[in-house]
Amino acid sequence: MKLKFYVDRIISLLYDYIFVILLLGFISLILYLFQVPLTIIIICDGLTYFIGYPLICLKLQGSFGKSLNDFIVEPTLGKITYGRVLFREVFMKQLLYLTVIGFLFAVIFFIIKKETLHDFYLKTQVKKT
Repeated sequence: MKLKFYVDRIISLLYDYIFVILLLGFISLILYLFQVPLTIIIICDGLTYFIGYPLICLKLQGSFGKSLNDFIVEPTLGKITYGRVLFREVFMKQLLYLTVIGFLFAVIFFIIKKETLHDFYLKTQVKKT
């Protein structure tokens, strides 16, 4: 059962990357077709990623991929706010894991603690519903 839980979490992470790529790609394509300047496209993608995506994650009680796999993120300390979601989903999970050093650090941390790095720092845990 534990192995299936971790495999489902990895699949959720892949769903998250696909969702973000498709969302930002769709916005960029629409703006490009309307011949919007590149700087405006970059600004719109940035606002969507740093403001819209965390709001979606806050509403779903986790990321898009977690909601597809019936996971929810529960706080172990305090409550989940927009700032916590922004830090967890955007900075810790997406940006850190996309770097080689960040990915290796997260894997080593997971092997030692049996907990993901972003869950450890933000005092959250992922549960299957």
